Amino acid sequence: MNYYVNAGFTIVLLIVLTMGAFAIDCIGKVLQKSIKPKYLKSTIIFMLLLLMASGSFALSRLGDWRFIDTIFVTSLCFFGLGWVTNITNRASRNAAGTTAKYITNNAYKHEYEAAGTYGMSLYLLASLIFLAGSWSVAFAAAFL
Repeated sequence: MNYYVNAGFTIVLLIVLTMGAFAIDCIGKVLQKSIKPKYLKSTIIFMLLLLMASGSFALSRLGDWRFIDTIFVTSLCFFGLGWVTNITNRASRNAAGTTAKYITNNAYKHEYEAAGTYGMSLYLLASLIFLAGSWSVAFAAAFL
C-alpha cells in the first residue's frame, strides 16, 4: 500500500510543480514590458530549471528511488507537458485568426496562423534543456 501512496503523491507533486512552472512562465510574460528580455528570459529559464531539478529531487526522496532514474523519467514528463501546451497555444492562435477572418469577411490582415508564427514558450525551452541535460548525464553515468 505504501508504494501506491508514493506513486499517487508523485503524480500530484508533478502536477503542482508543472502548475508552478506555468505560473513562472506567465509572470515572465507580464514582466517583459519592464525588464530587458535578454536578462528576463535567462532568469526565467534558470528558475524553471531549478524548479524542475528540485521537484525531481523531492520526488526521488519521497519515493525512495534513485535520483538519476527519477530525473530521467520526470524530464520526459516535463518535456511532454511543454510540448503539448506549445501546440495548444499555436492552435488557439490559429483558431482566433480564422474566427477573426470569418467574422470580418476576410478583411482581417494580421497573421495569426500557427505555421507563420514562431513563439516557443520559455517552459518548453527549459524542459528541452532539462531533458537533454538529464539524459546526457544518465547515459554518461550508464556507460562510464
